[in-house]
Amino acid sequence: MICGLSMVEAYPSYDLSGNLADLVEGIGTESFGRGLVRLLHQICGANHCAAFNFGNDDIKPLVVSSMIAPWSASAQVKRYIKDGWWKKDPVISRAKECVDKYSTGVIQMQLDHADIRELRQMIYPRISDGVMLCGRMGDTTIGLSVLSDCPNSKFAPNSFETLSQYAGTLLSAVAKHSSFIAQIPNAANALTDLIEIENCFLATTDLPKRELEVCARILYGMSTIGISIDLGIGEESVKTYRKRTYQRQKIGCERELLHRYLALWSQWHSNRTPWLMSMKPANQVH
Repeated sequence: MICGLSMVEAYPSYDLSGNLADLVEGIGTESFGRGLVRLLHQICGANHCAAFNFGNDDIKPLVVSSMIAPWSASAQVKRYIKDGWWKKDPVISRAKECVDKYSTGVIQMQLDHADIRELRQMIYPRISDGVMLCGRMGDTTIGLSVLSDCPNSKFAPNSFETLSQYAGTLLSAVAKHSSFIAQIPNAANALTDLIEIENCFLATTDLPKRELEVCARILYGMSTIGISIDLGIGEESVKTYRKRTYQRQKIGCERELLHRYLALWSQWHSNRTPWLMSMKPANQVH
């Protein structure tokens, strides 16, 4: 579905296969945002974009990218969310309605309307044209703002047609990227969560229970007496279990134990992280 189109100056069309391939290749990496804005620039001349996951009461930024002012774009998005401007944005309301009715749509931002004058001054002071792609990917509702701040420049009619054609693909790519990023493990837990340490050793080694428990607590930062009290065993027993573990792991000190564990933890998370769930774009209505 295409909402609110207007006749504007034509923008040339090109083969999108190269930038589209780069976008897919960048899923789950820092290059994804740059690939997304480059592809959108090729389609319609946009030089800013921001993707959101939104519901009735909240909104979460997924991707923010800009070809000319990345820091400024990020600051504006933070302000848009933190100060509640998204709640006053009629495009968000229209996107929700569009998704409920049509599953996927392309909505033009009416930047000259009086009812968004304050929003335009605070968030879009230099934006000359913009659209939002919106759709439901699985249980997630995603909006992708596509913006240009080129003076006196408007998106072309064929740009809307192309954006409509690729809306499902672009939104699915954003959904897969955000899903992948969300599943990247938090490395802080590797040494600050005792259960995480124990589970890692349990899954990746054949250490006896007591040796595993002692090693986990050494990495967690406990002293010999602390481990003794926590496990209810003598200090000499703690030292014995530690010595046996070092022999099994063919290491000689606590630093080598740390290196060994971090290698095991990285591999463990790599193997147990499920691949991105299949998120097929919903049928698009024109």
